[in-house]
Amino acid sequence: MKPPRGYAPLRRHRVTIPDAAYFITLCTRDRRTGLNTVPVAASLRAQFAALENDGALRLQAAVVMPDHLHLLFVVTATLTIGQIIGRLKAKTRPALSLSGLSWQGNFYEHRLRPDDSIEDVLHYLFLNPYRARLLAADKAYPYFWLGPVEAKWFNPTLDDHRPFPEWLA
Repeated sequence: MKPPRGYAPLRRHRVTIPDAAYFITLCTRDRRTGLNTVPVAASLRAQFAALENDGALRLQAAVVMPDHLHLLFVVTATLTIGQIIGRLKAKTRPALSLSGLSWQGNFYEHRLRPDDSIEDVLHYLFLNPYRARLLAADKAYPYFWLGPVEAKWFNPTLDDHRPFPEWLA
């Protein structure tokens, strides 16, 4: 028997575990570019802050790419993952619309297990714009953000908010 197609089976088995860290990827519809423009990125940043202020999550890191967004956060017991992402998409819809963008219907989610390395995920997020050749290695990417706890220990591992050349080899 074939498994059911579509997003419904994914949502049916989606579980939100309070105090767990989740790595999320959201894409624009048809992978259209423009998320990494000042107005859209500012809207995203404002919504991350609003979700934190409301106690829905604790943002650990985020990077805004031209056609997708990566988030790493710890959830609280306030909202489910689906509710958090639904709110983020709804609140940022006006800024995306002004840029001719919209969100795709679903999102990718991975819950970090206790033995998963947060440092590996942070390096992946941090290096994403450099590996995509969005900027030179000697520049700092303006749409990468760290939570205060992560910034304390992760920033000292960087070369003045830039990657070391050997990381890009």
